[in-house]
Amino acid sequence: MPADRAKRSDLRRRLGQAGYSSDQALRNFTLVRILLGLLLPAVFLVLLVLAGNPDIDLPLGLDAHLGQLGTGQIMIILAALTAQGYYFPMLWLKDRVNERRERIALGFPNALDLLQISVEAGLGFDAAMTRVGNELAAVSPDIAFEFLSVQRQVQAGRARDAALHDMAERTGIETVRSFANVVHQAMQFGTSMSDALETYSREMREMRETRAQEMANKLPVKMSAVLASLMLPALVMLTVGPVVIRYIRYFSG
Repeated sequence: MPADRAKRSDLRRRLGQAGYSSDQALRNFTLVRILLGLLLPAVFLVLLVLAGNPDIDLPLGLDAHLGQLGTGQIMIILAALTAQGYYFPMLWLKDRVNERRERIALGFPNALDLLQISVEAGLGFDAAMTRVGNELAAVSPDIAFEFLSVQRQVQAGRARDAALHDMAERTGIETVRSFANVVHQAMQFGTSMSDALETYSREMREMRETRAQEMANKLPVKMSAVLASLMLPALVMLTVGPVVIRYIRYFSG
């Protein structure tokens, strides 16, 4: 594992954002990186040994290609495979974090609406959060996991605001962090939780609508390059083609 405490904390935070929040997640992830960094070069070395055996024919003509490699090329390939095996899990982790953030960001406004309706129906905030978490277990398991994790921490004796801010750090989404601040302020100042959730839910819907409009406005710009690349050759052929055919017929006749 990384020797620097800051690097360990950052890697543990990123694993939590990817959905791996267990105590062994950091150790297992580091072990996978080391194993891949050793396994890929080991497979390449095994292929080199098999390629040197005339009694064994490797598929796809690998024995001929591997037999032509020099010592310097072999060392470069081994170094590249080691680097890929060690750093590929980091790229995978980054994609996993982005995918989970996207899923939570898309489903959080709906979860907030359900939470606001549950509070208006008379449930307490903790009971409403547990109810919404259970209801979303099949539809949005990431949000359900975060909501139920907060309630387990609260039942274990942790402060609610600390558990909510911990959820915001695990998700890494600004809207979830704002939600944690809204709930904390509503409980701190004694304001109506239903009104606070309704106001924030309305703001979330407006933000989602604004984001959809921004994506729609960017669509013509993104399509212009595709349309130009597809239509321009056809227009050139329609414009220049008859002239070229006329000259070919003129000179051939």
